Amino acid sequence: MPAFTRRDLLKSSLFGGAAIAATTHVAAAPIKGAAKNGGDFDVIVLGCGVAGLVTAIEAKNNGAQVALLEKMDRPAGNAICALGGFCAWGSRHQKALGIKDSAEEFYTAMMDISAGRADPELTRVYTENIPGDTDWLEKEFKIPFGKPRTAAYPRLNRVCSIDGEGVTGGANVVFKLLEAAKKLGVQFFWEHKAVELLTNDCGEVTGVIAQTPVDKRKFSAKGGVAICTGGFSANQEMTDKYIGGWASRLALRGSPYTTGENISLCMPLYAKFVNMDQFHTGPIVSETHVNPNEILNSYNGIIIDVHGKRFVDESSTYVIKSLECARQTLENRAWVIVDSKCKALAKVTRRFKLLNTTFYQANSIEELCKLIKAPAEVVLRNVKRYNDGIKNNTLMDMNPPCTYKNPIPLANGPFYAFPFEGGMTATFGGPLINSKAEVQNNELRSIPGLYAAGNAAGGLFFRNYIGGAQFGGATVFGRIAGREMAARAKGKKA
Repeated sequence: MPAFTRRDLLKSSLFGGAAIAATTHVAAAPIKGAAKNGGDFDVIVLGCGVAGLVTAIEAKNNGAQVALLEKMDRPAGNAICALGGFCAWGSRHQKALGIKDSAEEFYTAMMDISAGRADPELTRVYTENIPGDTDWLEKEFKIPFGKPRTAAYPRLNRVCSIDGEGVTGGANVVFKLLEAAKKLGVQFFWEHKAVELLTNDCGEVTGVIAQTPVDKRKFSAKGGVAICTGGFSANQEMTDKYIGGWASRLALRGSPYTTGENISLCMPLYAKFVNMDQFHTGPIVSETHVNPNEILNSYNGIIIDVHGKRFVDESSTYVIKSLECARQTLENRAWVIVDSKCKALAKVTRRFKLLNTTFYQANSIEELCKLIKAPAEVVLRNVKRYNDGIKNNTLMDMNPPCTYKNPIPLANGPFYAFPFEGGMTATFGGPLINSKAEVQNNELRSIPGLYAAGNAAGGLFFRNYIGGAQFGGATVFGRIAGREMAARAKGKKA
């Protein structure tokens, strides 16, 4: 696998405009005629992201013959774009720092951040398995976990940043897992897009039909099929249907190839879909794909739209700020204005420069307004209200209110303006799974032989999630799916 840098990734077809424009034309047009035999396996995994690779590796380690089908010619899911946070309690990194944490505290935090709407059983399974699975990733694949981040509730000191070692942290995880899977003997089929799940007369999933650039191929599996294709964040028709038309204003933060196979494949089998209107959003500058999350989390300054108006409580999380940017501005474009006392300046300016992303600096607010082409009188009025609110303890009286706990006046030049858009990271909706990663039907019965993991599965997340929990969920339920399918295949052989 080539050693892509993040800049290389951004310049490649994966993130290019042409790639995004071609999202609906990923697979070749179906070719008439019977599908050719692609092979007989114990386990079939769909999708070459973290969930898919973990599933394939675990199944292989448990004695199964595994085929992994990926619709693109390389790994191209959301993990490639991810900075690489990994959410876990009980890791050796927590212990090394003397951080006290517990399963119950972690479970409570996971449920709290979902407003109590995450599936309790799945959340409990995540909680129970994540310490061991973190150790497994680190020991078996040399995943370079850093020290836990110091952050506010509910993260506390639970999220380790994965060193990208020249690429994004997420891409590094994928490349290391891919290398390991190849060494184990997992068979990879690139440019094989699953278009239909096969079932027998008893309703058991027995394989899949895949579309290749030249023909259709039928793959059989004794132990089952695992859907690890991600969600539907890059499928505008689905986001319009399940989330709402306004969501089309959101920029795409992740892969342009997460186009909803988890929905289209499972729908004919009457799978139960949950949380279909739920997704994660975050800040992005779509032209360069830079992530300005630190400046939005700095709790400094004010946020204005392109017309100079405030539209959100600056003390909100970056998720809410990004969401409201798309909801409340037709342009889905806003500015964060801070002064020289902002502690996040050094890191953010460095990142913007690295990715050739424009930001502005000026000695006065008036000069800054000229650079960002915002009406100075409106911006100056909002800056004065903000500074007066700090002085008079009336920030709560602003519209919308500002609830900074320790506000800092915008008074020390130079002043800076950083752009951002609301972007969709990933969708949370999909076929409901149980504790064994089995897909459930509308009667809440398991569909025999059908499994899902990662963002292809529904139930684990609602509203929001602790940073790094998507990688964690992909790992936990990918391993479970791999073990379950391998055991099922052995039972079929007996």
